[in-house]
Parts: sequence; C-alpha cells; structure tokens
Amino acid sequence: MLKKIIATLAVFAAVSGFTAPSANAFNVGNFGGRVLSESRAPKGYVAFCRSNPSECKADGVGMVSYNSHIRSLITTVNNRVNRSMSARNDMGADVWTVNATSGDCEDFALTKRSQLIRAGVPAGALRMAVVVTPRGIGHAVLVVKTNRGEFVLDNLRKSIVKRNQTGYAFLRVASANPMRW
Repeated sequence: MLKKIIATLAVFAAVSGFTAPSANAFNVGNFGGRVLSESRAPKGYVAFCRSNPSECKADGVGMVSYNSHIRSLITTVNNRVNRSMSARNDMGADVWTVNATSGDCEDFALTKRSQLIRAGVPAGALRMAVVVTPRGIGHAVLVVKTNRGEFVLDNLRKSIVKRNQTGYAFLRVASANPMRW
C-alpha cells in the first residue's frame, strides 16, 4: 500500500507540475487521505497568488455555518461554473486562472471560490485542495468548511458531497490562510 501511495504521488507530481510535499506532510502509517501537517502550496497556486493577490487574502474566518442559504449558494455557484466553463487541460506549464471561459480543474475551483467570496462567504472557509482520484489522476477541488462538515465542489460531478464521500485521497488542503497548506 505504501509503495502504491508513493508511486501515485510521483506520477501526480510529474504529470501536474505540483511539487511533492515534504516527508513530514503525511503520517504515512495512517494516511487515510488526510493531510496531517503543513506543506507548501502548489507552485501554480503560488504564481497565481503573486499575479492575483486580492484572490488570495486571508480573512481569519475558518468556518461558515451550514444553513439553507449556504447550501443554496454553494449549489448555485457550483452548477453555474460547471455549466459556464468548458474543460481543457493546460498544455505545458500548469497555469492557474480565475473567471476564464475554459480551464482545467483548478481553474474551475478558483472560479467557484472567487464567486463565493463575492457572494459573502468568508474566504477562510473556502479551501483549495489537491487530490488524487480513485483512478490515480491528480485533481483539484474546492472544499467549503462548515460547522456540519466539509463539502466538496467539483467539476467532475454534479452534486456536492462531503469530503469523506468523494473517494479522493486528499494530498494538500489550504488552511484558513490560503497561502498555508
């Protein structure tokens, strides 16, 4: 199992341009898909934040109350972005963008995050995450941290599910400060 995790991380880093997390980033003996200590943000995200500092500000609020308004808002934004953007892979360098008409997974997630912040959701409750799908493919999603659990907004599925229902291995998740993962 450990060899499979290491191989998946190596393939993920090579294919997607993400730097591998430090050896201390995971408790490999009890991996379970949870990031257990701080690691560096992906290079593409760091470059995005340098070019778009207003999209990467921390606000100190780490969680939002889950209620009918938040449920409706995240569903509306998730569906709108998934319908309005067409999927395309980056050719060459992994460039993270926001509010584009097409893009890959992190572009979808950043656009959802941006729209939710503009709709009043605290930035600290919206966490970018780097995952590996059950097929072993590197992917990025947006996690909304609430008092009722963490909900995942994903361009690969129509419905919003809780983090533990995705089937993904979570490699890195931003903290309430989007520059700390």
